[in-house]
Amino acid sequence: MRTLLLLTTLLLFSLLGHSQRRSDDTSHYRSAPIPAHLLPIERAYGSSSLGSVYFYGGKKLSSPYSLEIPFYELSDPTVTHHFQTFRTLTTLGRLTAFIPLAYILLSKNNNNGVYWTVYGGSIGATLVFTILGNSQVNKAVTRYNEMLRQPRLGMSLAPVPLTGQAAVGAGVAWSF
Repeated sequence: MRTLLLLTTLLLFSLLGHSQRRSDDTSHYRSAPIPAHLLPIERAYGSSSLGSVYFYGGKKLSSPYSLEIPFYELSDPTVTHHFQTFRTLTTLGRLTAFIPLAYILLSKNNNNGVYWTVYGGSIGATLVFTILGNSQVNKAVTRYNEMLRQPRLGMSLAPVPLTGQAAVGAGVAWSF
């Protein structure tokens, strides 16, 4: 009778876990649980694609780079990928600012029309890289918060010292 109850409970919990997973969810592959001390990240109202203001634990963050610590503590490959893409795109956006300077230093003819085309193109490229980078960090924040919202199901089997039998325990943890 006990084994039937144990098998039924395990089956119920496994079905609950499968019904709540999305196709890109990697939480069931995790070898370590999500750290309990992580807090949700809030995006300020009125933030735009050119820049967002984030709050962690009720405190305003100075830049999206401040999110690096909670992202890496979560250790989710999707969140890490989005954040690294954000860093790469931001770096590329900063490097495009040197294109007009390189044109001035390396150009032998002083054609103002070409200079302003290069200058305008570098501003456009910087804006595109900034918008794409900020969309990546917003995706990382969304995924991070989704991972924190997932219910954490658990089963345990521990020996009872006095009787020599095993005690079965089940638990659910749900945050914010």
